[in-house]
Amino acid sequence: MSFSYIQNFQMNIYRLLADDVEIKQKIDKIYLSAVQDAKYPFLLINIVKVENKTLFSRGIYEVDFEISVFARDKSQLILIKLADLIIIRLDIKFFITENYIIAGLKAAQIDFQKSQDLVTTKLLIPYKALIKDVVIF
Repeated sequence: MSFSYIQNFQMNIYRLLADDVEIKQKIDKIYLSAVQDAKYPFLLINIVKVENKTLFSRGIYEVDFEISVFARDKSQLILIKLADLIIIRLDIKFFITENYIIAGLKAAQIDFQKSQDLVTTKLLIPYKALIKDVVIF
């Protein structure tokens, strides 16, 4: 399995979230890397770690990634609504891939973090995914 699949995996996540009508109504943009002057609220999809767990020539990778939602909403209501939408949308049954299988996908928790300016709130949803290559018999 090529590590280039990780980029495809990140783009699949991007497309799933960007194509959702409810999410599009609540955010300005979705980013794959940090942006300095982004308009709030926005999402950031960040690949954190990729661990090779290949066994007996079957490519298996564990991928840690985060979806962060940044908002300037002191009530945190928009963040909670977006967290619900993201978790529902990133259900494993929505993933369509050609050469690889998403064997598992789980959001472990959600964390709220206030920025130093006390105006911006970040909602962090850490995920773990298990990706396997397709076995052809």
